[in-house]
Amino acid sequence: MEQQIYTILKNKIIFMLTNDLTIGQTDNDKKSFTNNEIEEFIKGNDEKIEKTIENMIYDYKEDDDLELLKEPLLDWIGEYLYSHIDTQNI
Repeated sequence: MEQQIYTILKNKIIFMLTNDLTIGQTDNDKKSFTNNEIEEFIKGNDEKIEKTIENMIYDYKEDDDLELLKEPLLDWIGEYLYSHIDTQNI
């Protein structure tokens, strides 16, 4: 089950970061990242993404709530993700 949750979280994090680097940028009157720039940003933050996923799985498992991560809300992920990665000041 943890591998399934890992994949779900990874996909949602990539979705969130992609939105931050495109729509989020233009919403703040900044230039949207290209697909290549997004790919490089994600590669450059791979360790932080992995740490986010590890922390979430650990915490939810400790609280016996791992099942909730099969359908995580983006807010839950954001609480972990944005303490590791800042997409507002790029």
